[in-house]
Amino acid sequence: MRNFRMWLFGWLAVALLSLEINALDQKQPMIGDPAPAFSLKTVDGKVVSLEQQRGKFVVLHFAASW
Repeated sequence: MRNFRMWLFGWLAVALLSLEINALDQKQPMIGDPAPAFSLKTVDGKVVSLEQQRGKFVVLHFAASW
């Protein structure tokens, strides 16, 4: 049982360390930073990109129902 706990603790430590390293590698978005470029397909099949909306007031609302 002691060996299992040591093994589990070791793997948890490695997992947490790898998450911390990945978090440090990625720049966190800050207020005032430009949003990442992306595009979405509307219900009528048109593609709208965020770049097309430059200079306009844009509200994004993402929701999920599960």
